[in-house]
Amino acid sequence: MGILLAIFYALIIVYCIYRLDVLRPKHMHWEIPAVYFFAKCVVGIGLGVFYMKYYGAGDTYGYFSDSGHLFSILFNEPKQFFKIMLGYHLESPDTARNVASLHMWVDSGFDEYYNDAKTLVKLNTIFRFVSFGYYEVHVVLMAFMAYFGLIMLYRVFLDEVIPNNKWSWLVSLLVFTIPSHFIWSSGLMKEPLIVFVFALLIYITYLSTQQMRVRYIVYFVSIVLLFCFVKIYLLLIMLPGILGIYLFRFKKPLKQITFIVLFYAIAVSLVLFLGNYYPSFDLPALMFGKQLNTYRCAVFMNAGSLVQPISFAPTISSFLKHFPEASWYAFFHPTLSELKEWWFFPFSIESWIILLFFAMNLILDKGKMYFTSSFCILSLFIAIMLLALVGFTNPVLGNIVRYRMIAMLVLILSSGSTLIKLLNQKYPNNTQEKIEL
Repeated sequence: MGILLAIFYALIIVYCIYRLDVLRPKHMHWEIPAVYFFAKCVVGIGLGVFYMKYYGAGDTYGYFSDSGHLFSILFNEPKQFFKIMLGYHLESPDTARNVASLHMWVDSGFDEYYNDAKTLVKLNTIFRFVSFGYYEVHVVLMAFMAYFGLIMLYRVFLDEVIPNNKWSWLVSLLVFTIPSHFIWSSGLMKEPLIVFVFALLIYITYLSTQQMRVRYIVYFVSIVLLFCFVKIYLLLIMLPGILGIYLFRFKKPLKQITFIVLFYAIAVSLVLFLGNYYPSFDLPALMFGKQLNTYRCAVFMNAGSLVQPISFAPTISSFLKHFPEASWYAFFHPTLSELKEWWFFPFSIESWIILLFFAMNLILDKGKMYFTSSFCILSLFIAIMLLALVGFTNPVLGNIVRYRMIAMLVLILSSGSTLIKLLNQKYPNNTQEKIEL
């Protein structure tokens, strides 16, 4: 029954893709994104099967189970339900008793402001009003969030780019099917929500560079507030570059790039300076402690994908010295020699595809088109910093390929978009028809 209901909801979404231009890229027939969305739904359900087989359920079913328990509180203790959903007075005895039965409610190791598990449990509790308690329907809804996020990012990087030859078409296909996004953002996990909110913030920034309106400012502030309940560290990584674009949105891209670099330099210097006086802001020490905890947990759980971690000390000099190594570490793992599990293979190949895209950009125009685009430079900074964060803290291949998803997505979108433009110039095609398979 769950599969049939999931197919029904997926067909409704496909009909919306067919009818609504906002749900598909420009210059593209609706069948292509519809098939892509259906494929994500299938992969998402398959991901649940994979987690059940290899991990005996995993966090995907944990979030689903917690949402079921929280949803039941609505009918037994409605007052407690709304207190939990709104995060109000959770330390009261009755509320604490209900929260204690939610196994995935606290899984981040930080305080409540950093805990995105709560947000995911609440979101799936809302989904239960239409899912009738079927896991497969939740997967379809989460896959749609990730799909819509990708469409928004597509509009930023590729909306005005029409692949008009077989080579640019191949690049476009690889951009859509990058394994990190295609797989990890398809299931009932944190990643679809992260992609959705990340894309919202990038897209509203992009709209603000085209034409400033008061409602864009309201949207921007609202999305930033929403982001605080998803991945606050990703928001902090994004904000300096976004502010560089946002504050100088009507300047030439080169001017925006100058301020992107300047704002990131100021932000990094400020964080490292504050760490000398406030231990809670000591970034090298935080990264060192997180790596140690992850390594110990991996050894205790006998994780089969444990690799040698980055050897750095919790000091500013050591942190800066190993920063490039940490970014490369997260980007390039798993290597071909580390393919202990069959499912690691796509994540090893995607690194080489991205490197190929950058190499082709350098060959065709020495990277001029890429490095004169403010959104490409923003993507590069976000990717490098996020990869460094993952590299410093996660010596487990399974975590690396999952947590670097946003970095790999923006790298292939930015490098792919400029590569398609260059291929169109090199191999021009006079046809202006819509894209068809």
